Amino acid sequence: MTNYTAAVNNPDQAITVFRRLDVDEQLALLWFVYEQMGDSITPAAPGSASPEIATGLYNQVKEQEHQQQLDTMRAIARCDSSNQISREYGSLAANTKLAFWYFLAQGMTSGEIIPMPDDYKLTDQGQDLLAALETMGFEEQITILRSAAEGMGSEPASGSNV
Repeated sequence: MTNYTAAVNNPDQAITVFRRLDVDEQLALLWFVYEQMGDSITPAAPGSASPEIATGLYNQVKEQEHQQQLDTMRAIARCDSSNQISREYGSLAANTKLAFWYFLAQGMTSGEIIPMPDDYKLTDQGQDLLAALETMGFEEQITILRSAAEGMGSEPASGSNV
């Protein structure tokens, strides 16, 4: 059974495939999902996300230089506890995390956030997973994206530090 077939037949397998991708491939896949399915994939159900919190975190990333923005996104994807934004992200609810990635994708399109290189190509595994996501129903797509976003970010630090 190919990864594509496994992902289509089992959303849990799709998450497993996503988590096996390297950090840059995970970030690229999120970008391609929002780029190709942006009209149907929204940040989250409007009442279940905290867009003002996601916007606040987005604004912190937006204020960084482009390379630092990429480093921050990588830190979040790696669950890097030494990165404050990764720790802040880790404290968010799943739908708010999903909204944050949605805002990042919009910022990449507008130029506020470091753009995806024009010549970037997903690996075969990434392409298979993207193709699998495109064949799924809306609820399955959102569930997988929410799980992917939820698995990122570090746990907040103990004590008063985020």
